[in-house]
Amino acid sequence: MVKQERAGRTRQAVLLAAAETFARVGFEAASLVDISRRAGVSKGALYFHFVSKQALADGVRCASGREVGSAALRALRADGPALQGLIDFTHELARMLREDVVVRAGVRLGRPGPRRDGAQEGPEGRPVPVAPDVAWRSLTAVVHRLLDRAAEAGELSPGVDRRAAAELLTAVAAGLVLLAGEEAGRPGPEAVSRLWTAALPALVAAERRVGYRV
Repeated sequence: MVKQERAGRTRQAVLLAAAETFARVGFEAASLVDISRRAGVSKGALYFHFVSKQALADGVRCASGREVGSAALRALRADGPALQGLIDFTHELARMLREDVVVRAGVRLGRPGPRRDGAQEGPEGRPVPVAPDVAWRSLTAVVHRLLDRAAEAGELSPGVDRRAAAELLTAVAAGLVLLAGEEAGRPGPEAVSRLWTAALPALVAAERRVGYRV
């Protein structure tokens, strides 16, 4: 049991060190030697848990996806108005991107593009874009579900196109996520507030907007 706990701590230390490195310099520039030093373990101990840099990047992406997925699940289970739950969820996602290096590294590693941040090569050396993690793809479903709940509860103005609204909100949120991969400390709370200040008039009647915290 003690040996298993020690191995678990070592694995977590390596994952955190890798996330910090990937978030700072990206996949290509990251060095396993630097990661092992940052984690305070030997390179052999690193290889015991992760057989390659790609496996380590995959581990960071999975850990990031689990954290985002947990936040999405909490948003779906939260009490209170559904639209407020969606607003709060976007603020929580922004906070994680600012403060959680594992989530930020997962975003940078998961960004699509040829031969960038862990992309693989396909037949004849042609680049294959990195597929986004399931947890990030599921964000669209979370937005749709919470907007559906808001409509069913009478929170939205009559005639609101929920599908179009969900697609727009998801696209804007995705833009904020991509910006977070470029610079630590983003997106700030004020950026999320501006998003909702602009979006609420299209979703909620004027007399009801005062009831929401953006």
